Amino acid sequence: MKLATLNINNVNKRLPNLLDWLRAASPDVVCLQELKADEPLAK
Repeated sequence: MKLATLNINNVNKRLPNLLDWLRAASPDVVCLQELKADEPLAK
């Protein structure tokens, strides 16, 4: 089993790189930290 943990720090800005890495590394489990994704709260 391949486990990966990443401190992504603003996932919106780095999403293309993250997706490329996930495809290449093909981990079984991924833990993302410090996403800091500013998005309006759903009402």
